[in-house]
Amino acid sequence: MRRRALLMSLLLAAPARAFAANPAPSGSGAPDKAKEKAPEPAFFADVMVLHATNSKKGVDSRIGNMPELAKPPFSSYDSYELVEHKRLPLEQKAPSSLALPNGRVLRTQLLQIISKDTLKFSASINQPNGKEFLPLLEVRAKLDQAFIVAGQNHKQGMLVLVIRVVR
Repeated sequence: MRRRALLMSLLLAAPARAFAANPAPSGSGAPDKAKEKAPEPAFFADVMVLHATNSKKGVDSRIGNMPELAKPPFSSYDSYELVEHKRLPLEQKAPSSLALPNGRVLRTQLLQIISKDTLKFSASINQPNGKEFLPLLEVRAKLDQAFIVAGQNHKQGMLVLVIRVVR
């Protein structure tokens, strides 16, 4: 049976993550032009790549608490393994990409900052030199709000992408 692409927006009950701020520069106070870096992006797409199968292994403990995996349509799989966990910068001028285990590429880009904790970004999944799986999805998300993109076949199972916007 051919699996159809599943796309659903979900609010996940996950605690906000804290990130260390950049320390204040030390020294004379005069900036060293050679050492100056481009500013860090304000927002990131935190991406978990999961492999769903029916291999009777259960849910990988590294995934954390995700009750959605025990509910339809995700409950049709009994095992979820964390394949990769990456943080992609969300910037307006430059898309970020992540190569997926099935050869496709996830691309994200910040479209608009709506408020201090809400933004609009795009996500697409493409096959290099091939057909698009998810041509272009525009998402309006609050910080720590996640959505799941699933449906790509991979090694007797399916890839599940959990994307959450974080600072």
